[in-house]
Amino acid sequence: MYRELSPQQAFQTHCLAQMGVVSWLSIEKSESASDGVTGTVFMPVQPWPIDVAVTRDFSSSPSSTGFKAVEPASAPVDKRSADEKEPLVHHLREQLNAGPEIIVEDLQPIEELAVDIVVEPDPTLNTQITRLNIQAYALSNKLLILSDVPEVFSQAEEIERLALKMGQALLKQPIDEWQSSAFSWPGQLRNPYFLNRTDWLFGALESYVGRLVKDFPEPPLLVLAGAKITQLVEDLPAESSLKQYPTARIVSLSELHRIPELRKEAWQVMQSSFFR
Repeated sequence: MYRELSPQQAFQTHCLAQMGVVSWLSIEKSESASDGVTGTVFMPVQPWPIDVAVTRDFSSSPSSTGFKAVEPASAPVDKRSADEKEPLVHHLREQLNAGPEIIVEDLQPIEELAVDIVVEPDPTLNTQITRLNIQAYALSNKLLILSDVPEVFSQAEEIERLALKMGQALLKQPIDEWQSSAFSWPGQLRNPYFLNRTDWLFGALESYVGRLVKDFPEPPLLVLAGAKITQLVEDLPAESSLKQYPTARIVSLSELHRIPELRKEAWQVMQSSFFR
């Protein structure tokens, strides 16, 4: 036998369950305990907030068991003095100024220490060359040609053929092995401090030439073609390896290609420099 409890009985049953009574049902006078009466407690979705009207009914008409709804307790009154209560935000500055023992890390000033940066003086390098664009040709592991080229270089194939003909005439043998590459300064370097460091330019040029001649069995015959590369090599320190090679100085290959009349003079210079 199933019977729905009234809201008052449902609340009482819930309270008994909280005290450890797992089952409690009131038995009407017409029923006996042997009838095995069972019941289902229907609780609301939110059982704790009790309607005011229901609470009033609980207090005015107590049930037969003597249970009565518990009246909600009033909020505790803070009896602390105003000084003991947590301070408001606008009192924070007064507290910070009151005593040095109060430390708030987020409000601490940042101390900047003056650091002396030692800048090494530039080495004494007498050169006016700050920009350089050259094309290099390493021929038969014997001859190295470094030639000035314009920044916008569009005659690579013509200059390459001219370099091969020149190398074949100088070495008096076919050029079976050769390579060409370009060198540009400052290239992708954009730091203005390093743009004026000519020692960096010297080091970059020497490293570049060193990679080109690393497989040469003997020191190369060096042809400097162009005013810029010629002046830059002359400005190198006396102990630089580029100054130890047999060297011929002529006009750039782009000028020899554009003005064929200059080739005779360049040929004479190379002959006198390499084959005295």
